[in-house]
Amino acid sequence: MPRFSLIVATIGRTTELKRLLTTIDLQHIADIEVLVVDQNDDDRLLPILNEFLPRIQIRHLRQAIKGVSRARNAGLEAAIGQIVAFPDDDCWYPDGLLERVEEWFSQHQEEDILAVGAEDEDGVMSGNRWPQDQCRILPYNALRTTFASSLFLRDHAVQTGIRFDPQVSFGEETDYILKLSKAGSRGRFDRSMHICHPCRDMLSGTVTHKRATHYGAGMGLLVRRHALYGLWVVLLGYELLRIGAVMLRGDMEGAGFCWAHARGLFKGFASGQPV
Repeated sequence: MPRFSLIVATIGRTTELKRLLTTIDLQHIADIEVLVVDQNDDDRLLPILNEFLPRIQIRHLRQAIKGVSRARNAGLEAAIGQIVAFPDDDCWYPDGLLERVEEWFSQHQEEDILAVGAEDEDGVMSGNRWPQDQCRILPYNALRTTFASSLFLRDHAVQTGIRFDPQVSFGEETDYILKLSKAGSRGRFDRSMHICHPCRDMLSGTVTHKRATHYGAGMGLLVRRHALYGLWVVLLGYELLRIGAVMLRGDMEGAGFCWAHARGLFKGFASGQPV
């Protein structure tokens, strides 16, 4: 049984996937399986996978029905590692990360879930922007401490049979972790470790208005699904304050992205449906 199962849902990307596999190859733990869940309609990944196959245990899974949650679920059904992770195809691992994760789990036998930090190539936080560097993962902070690429799970949590919901297109990892928590899994957030991922938020200039709306809608749907009504009020209030602050800086374009996110947050909560 491998120590790690790394489930990579991928479509369209090749250069980024090669970078991820390169950093996995450089980890100090050899007992790793990488499950590449391929949603491409062609064989563009084969040259890349063949390049690493002599050194990395890669399992190439084809996924005809597209969707990141379906792809991750296919990986979960096939994974046999003791620790499972979900690196995005455009993230990468710092040197020694998996060794530190393995050590963390050996020192925290009571924990089933570890969420580490996320930084871009310049060291700027690119996900799970929670003010605490270390804390327990709870319903009120799960949206800010759970980021798919930064999650590591014991096989015990995987064996509960709980899976990602394909109907949740944004915030699906938080929905998954909240369901695991309700089933009794315990988790912690620890920013002393981190994965690397490009920064893509409302003010980074890397998302569209449509995507900002979808992000907000996914968040609104999520808090409604888990009856986090007080949290929804706080999130909506925060977005409105952020719009005002961004406008005061004279950044009307940024305010538009924030407004799109706030609008999605309201619609997703009010309708209970993805937008």
